[in-house]
Amino acid sequence: MMLGFLSMTACHQEENDLFATAIINLAVDDGITITQIQAQAELTNVNTRQVTTTANFDGAVLRVELLRGAYQVLIEGVATCQDATGNIRFRQFRAQTDYVELAGTGSNATSLNLIFLD
Repeated sequence: MMLGFLSMTACHQEENDLFATAIINLAVDDGITITQIQAQAELTNVNTRQVTTTANFDGAVLRVELLRGAYQVLIEGVATCQDATGNIRFRQFRAQTDYVELAGTGSNATSLNLIFLD
């Protein structure tokens, strides 16, 4: 009985080691603050071609649980931006990369630059 419990615990731990939290920061030029993001992020595992889609933004930060590995990332949407004088603008943007490693255990952080489309 105890051996069965230990083997189930060991398998569960190995499964958890397959996944990690990706933390993607969206970066902009100095003097601009992103207060809100309304966008869809598409993360494609380079090896398996599995696509994960999410809109779980907290300010300019995206957090998502993923199978550890290398990813292509495409984020498109609208950002609420505030400049140094306090003016607020809504701006369409895209942020993307063809390759980012999100392979570490626990959490993996990376940063993508916003490309404003307006």
